[in-house]
Amino acid sequence: MENSKERNRMALEAISFHLIEAMRRCNQLDLSKLSSFEQREWSEKIKICKNALEFTKESVERLGKLLSP
Repeated sequence: MENSKERNRMALEAISFHLIEAMRRCNQLDLSKLSSFEQREWSEKIKICKNALEFTKESVERLGKLLSP
């Protein structure tokens, strides 16, 4: 049972790390070579992706609390 808890903890930590890393990389995108219309369009798409990543990160954190005694 303890092995299972540790595996869950490690998996959830890895998921959280990669979600945070994905959000950080979204902030590093340089859209300056796109037209102003394309920049707005892609900025909106990136914003939607970041919101989804944040929602998933929060869900992973809640799952971690549920799996911990």
